[in-house]
Amino acid sequence: MNRGPYRDEGISLSAPVIMELIEAVHEKGASFRFQAKGHSMTPSIRNNDVITVSPLKNLMPRRGDVLAFRHPERPQLLVHRALHAREKKTFMKGDNCIEADGWIPVENILGLVTRVERRGRARFWPNHAEPSYGSDLFLQFYPLWPPVRRVMAQGFHWLRAFFKTGE
Repeated sequence: MNRGPYRDEGISLSAPVIMELIEAVHEKGASFRFQAKGHSMTPSIRNNDVITVSPLKNLMPRRGDVLAFRHPERPQLLVHRALHAREKKTFMKGDNCIEADGWIPVENILGLVTRVERRGRARFWPNHAEPSYGSDLFLQFYPLWPPVRRVMAQGFHWLRAFFKTGE
């Protein structure tokens, strides 16, 4: 379905091609933008959000960063969150995934997600490449968010059920 003369569907590229493009663009010192596919980072990054992956340069990944990386066991590009970071490897997991990706060697990391756009509008995105008080605070307390979100969802469902039976 075409939604007007300016609708551009773009082209679909395979993960290996996107990984090569990211590396080539980063060699020039520039950032790479592409449309995210999948739900592994929902609600932080949703299907069809446009994300910007910037080169790490001399930064080391840290807890809370969202990184694009090449999975060491299969030819797959993933964009997931760092839960732990050590000298030469980072423990990665998608926000909406049950299982973690495991420890990813730093040489497999393609870059740091520095911007997320949804429906053409930039979203707040913590970025330790350009630190601010708000983003540093977010990255420190992010590990607490998933359990808090689960408790809030359970409370919401309980309230909904309570008021539904009271009708």
